[in-house]
Amino acid sequence: MKLCLNQATTMPYGLEETVKATAKAGIENIGLWVEPVEEAGISSVRRWLNESGLNATSMSRVGFLANKRGSELTAAYDSVRRALDTCAQLGVPTLAFVAGGLPEDDRSIRKAEGRVRDAFETLMPEIVQSGVKVMLEPIHPLFVNDRSVVTSVGQALRVLDGLPSENFGVLVDSWATFWDPDLEESLKRAGREDRLTGYQINDFTLPLPLPNNMNGRLMPGDGCIDLESMTRWVADTGYSGTVEVEVFNDDIWKLPLDEILQLTVASYEKIMGTVRVS
Repeated sequence: MKLCLNQATTMPYGLEETVKATAKAGIENIGLWVEPVEEAGISSVRRWLNESGLNATSMSRVGFLANKRGSELTAAYDSVRRALDTCAQLGVPTLAFVAGGLPEDDRSIRKAEGRVRDAFETLMPEIVQSGVKVMLEPIHPLFVNDRSVVTSVGQALRVLDGLPSENFGVLVDSWATFWDPDLEESLKRAGREDRLTGYQINDFTLPLPLPNNMNGRLMPGDGCIDLESMTRWVADTGYSGTVEVEVFNDDIWKLPLDEILQLTVASYEKIMGTVRVS
C-alpha cells in the first residue's frame, strides 16, 4: 500500500503548487478535491499531473443529499454528474461520496439511508458510463445531523447491498470510523464483498476545536487511534490501494508546504512500519 497525499492536508496551498511540491517530496499519488480542480480547469490540472508524474487516485467529494429535496436535490445530483465527468476526463478512478444529514422534518436515519440508496440508483447510468467507482464515506457520528447519516462501515455496506461492487465501494477514514467496536468485522465483510475501495489515515484527540470540529484531525500517530491494528485489518482484506494521509488541522495548515509534506511522509512511514500483515 503506497502513500497518497490527500489535498485536504495542504488545503491552503494552490493545486499547482501542491502538485509540484508533492512530486518533489517523493510522493507518487495524490487525492484531489473537486473545487480546486474546477477552479483550475481540467486542461491545466491534466498538464500539472503529467508534468509532475503524479497519479491522481481519488477525488473528494460529492453528495450531501440525504436532507435535500426539490431544486436542492437536483443541484446535488448535477454536482455528482459533473464530478464523475471530471474524474473520467482526468483518469481519476474513484470519487468520494458523503451521504448528507437529516432534514428538520424527518429524523429517521433509515429513511435517510433509503434516500441515499435512491440517489445511487438514479445516478447508476452515469456512474457506469463514467467508469468511476463511487466510494460511500462514513463520517463520525458527531456529524450525523448535518453531514452524514452514514456513520459506520457496516451501515455503508447496508446502503450499498445489492449494488454492483465494480461501481460502488466504501471509503474508510480512520478518524471517522475508529470508534466502532464492530469495525474489524465490517472491514472483513467489505473485503469479502470487494467494497473496500479507499483508506485514509489521520488521528483523533480531544477537545475538538471550535468552531469547526472537523479541523481537529492530527497527523497519523499523534492521537489516540490504534492505527496499527486498523491498518493491519485493512491489509488483511487484501486491499492494495493507496493509503491517503488526510488531515484537517488549522495549525498544520499554517506550516510551510514543504514542512507539511515532510510530516505527511514521516507519519505514514511511522504507521506503516508498525504494521504486520497476518
